[in-house]
Amino acid sequence: MGKLFINGFSYLLGDATAEDFAPFAQPRQLRRMEAIAKNALLCSFRAFEQAGIDPASPKETGLSVAVGAGSLESTCKFMDTIIADGDELSSPTAFAGSVHNSTAHTLSVFLHLSGPSVTTGQFDFSFAGALLTAQQFMERGLCPDVLVSVAEDINPVAAEIAPKYPALFAPVVRPGTFTRAAAAFAVSLKPTAHTLFTVTKFEFTRTDNKIALAQTAYSSAAYNAVETARLLSVGKAFSLRDIFAGAEMILEAEPYVTVK
Repeated sequence: MGKLFINGFSYLLGDATAEDFAPFAQPRQLRRMEAIAKNALLCSFRAFEQAGIDPASPKETGLSVAVGAGSLESTCKFMDTIIADGDELSSPTAFAGSVHNSTAHTLSVFLHLSGPSVTTGQFDFSFAGALLTAQQFMERGLCPDVLVSVAEDINPVAAEIAPKYPALFAPVVRPGTFTRAAAAFAVSLKPTAHTLFTVTKFEFTRTDNKIALAQTAYSSAAYNAVETARLLSVGKAFSLRDIFAGAEMILEAEPYVTVK
């Protein structure tokens, strides 16, 4: 992977509130939106603001969304309505929110994006897949820049059972408190007036090592993305290496310096 420039970023642990959206959207616009989509949207608004991109103007920006297992809350609600009311009376609203692409649809509409859009669902390494997708969009000339948006929902079943049987869930679920999390990155192949960091190395491969390197305080498939944004916020060069569930990701970045 060649150099990638990060022009804006943001991350969130927990849920976005209506007050968080005050500079960007009206509360009534968010009323029926799933929590996972709200969190992704807030981070995307903030990343665009940092990158000097107007969310309200039409743009050819591409969209690469990463979700672990999608909107689990809506999926569980939809399944509950099937059990309680039968197929014919199941909730269409819950079904629409349960589809993996529902978050991408929300971002496209609110941010006025007309570039290519792909949603990656690869559990803890969805972020790595979304970065690769973003790079391919731009290298193929499909769009000038890409919004990489990452969000993960809470699986209420896993949140209740996993702490009781840690060995059973260890291969697929990180230890720690279950929480929603999200992050967003405005990236391009060429630096802009707002470029903050240069990604100097990015590798994503399979490995025989099954043991996670990081012991996290929270469990979320958005861990890699949140950790990347957190390290970016420090403002220094860093190297992030993570191994989990038979895959390895290495990401290195350094502050962008304009050569005069």
